[in-house]
Amino acid sequence: MEKGQNNRDLVKVATMYHKENMKQSDIAERLGISRSLVSKYLIDAKNQGIVDIYIKSESAYSVELELKLEKLFGLTNAVVLDTSTLRENEIEKIIIQTAITAYKKDIAKAKKIGLSWGKILRRFVDEYPYENHPEATIIPLIGGMGSDYVDIHANQLAYDLARKLRAKCKFLYSPALVDNSIIRENLIQNAAIKDVLEAGRDVDMAVVGLASPFSSSNTMTEIGYINEEDIQQLADADVVGDINSKFFNAEGQEVDCAINKNVIGVSLESIRQIPKVATICYEDTKKEVLYAAMKSGIFNCVAVTDVLAEYLIERIEN
Repeated sequence: MEKGQNNRDLVKVATMYHKENMKQSDIAERLGISRSLVSKYLIDAKNQGIVDIYIKSESAYSVELELKLEKLFGLTNAVVLDTSTLRENEIEKIIIQTAITAYKKDIAKAKKIGLSWGKILRRFVDEYPYENHPEATIIPLIGGMGSDYVDIHANQLAYDLARKLRAKCKFLYSPALVDNSIIRENLIQNAAIKDVLEAGRDVDMAVVGLASPFSSSNTMTEIGYINEEDIQQLADADVVGDINSKFFNAEGQEVDCAINKNVIGVSLESIRQIPKVATICYEDTKKEVLYAAMKSGIFNCVAVTDVLAEYLIERIEN
């Protein structure tokens, strides 16, 4: 009798809350019980299967993946694009727009915003809307890549985003990669270069790209930043990918190689210290790079496809 009465109480409270849209405080007053007991009844009703909640939305599965990614990888913000109804040639454009929507609030709050370089950031900046954020300063996180492909260099991206935000901009007047560590040490002691590198380490938010030197579409190979000999050395050093032209292994640690020693840019360890670091990824060829970077905490905000999200979740759970 007591068990049946308890079940009836659960049903009554659940009906009042879910069907009659009554507040928990009103239910407590009407039934003459405490609000904490109402809350307990609602939890018990769900646990015992008396109440079954269905979320009717096309976004439900994507949101579920987002919450799992945030929990499993300790992310601040995950956004997942449902690609089930998209053609392959639509995915890149829509994930860029999705990322902008996801990151826009944080960018609006940030006083100092860092940018690395690459094609994905070029598209991000191109799609970014015009807004008024004059108190912000946009800062490149790495030097230039030579005289070609200037539109994907960090300086150019920083300048273009600053124009869209009506913000200020700093420039890093140095190459991204020099011939040896002596030249690098001399350059980073230059007052102007040192100032920008220090500012890059102190940004509120950074948006970075990620890449694999072993991908056939690798931009660094296209622009002559690395050659076949370099790629072999990176493979021998167990590199899986790079962020901000700093090559790292499966544990997310910078490897001991000549290229890393000669890069003029903010290090991965410094990037990890930035409060919010965001990236965008939709290519299956980058899934290993993405996993290593996420697992080691290089960034904490991510925009990915549902396919990549499923891979990441299955990988870390297993």
